[in-house]
Amino acid sequence: MNSEFRIKKSTLVFYAFRTSCRSRILRVLRPLRGLQSYSNNSNRGFTLIEMLVYAALLAIISVVLVSFFIQVVNVTETSRRAREALDNARRSMDVISQEIKHGVNVYTPTSTLGSSPGQLSLETKRDAPADETSTYVDFYLDSEGIYLKREGQDAQLLTSEKVRITSLVFRSLNSTSGTPAVRVELTAVYKDPISGPSNAVTLVSTTSLRSY
Repeated sequence: MNSEFRIKKSTLVFYAFRTSCRSRILRVLRPLRGLQSYSNNSNRGFTLIEMLVYAALLAIISVVLVSFFIQVVNVTETSRRAREALDNARRSMDVISQEIKHGVNVYTPTSTLGSSPGQLSLETKRDAPADETSTYVDFYLDSEGIYLKREGQDAQLLTSEKVRITSLVFRSLNSTSGTPAVRVELTAVYKDPISGPSNAVTLVSTTSLRSY
């Protein structure tokens, strides 16, 4: 009896110890199982909220990039138009100034001075016919631009068809030395077929008649 009682008691103690150890091990492994379950769920894909956040961020970045690109294009186009208007104005001013330098005097009967659209008629020694010492050259403005007209020749358009001259004024001046001079005021704009004229450029130049 004593032997059987000891064996049963030992068996009960072993089962109790094993049950206690098992419960402790399960308590330790329970958090790890939770982490594994979370890891498995996270590997399934993006949630709806995450997709919405990513889509919103992508939309914001796209809008910023497109706005920046449009701004760069507008600045570049505005600069190009202003440069073309300025180049046309300078080229016309250079041609007029060169003719004034070779001028003998301002021919007032056919000149329109002090107002726009003005006209300048010069008696000049430049490109004079072989049997004459001087000839006449005119500068005038119409709807197409600034024209140069030499005596006996066809009129020559000085400005580009993309540029419109909105103002052309000639003023006859007398310097302190007594040498006559001509002041030229010229305003040019770029012709924009969509938004209309823009980027006005104004140049002013005063040139003496050196052949006076």
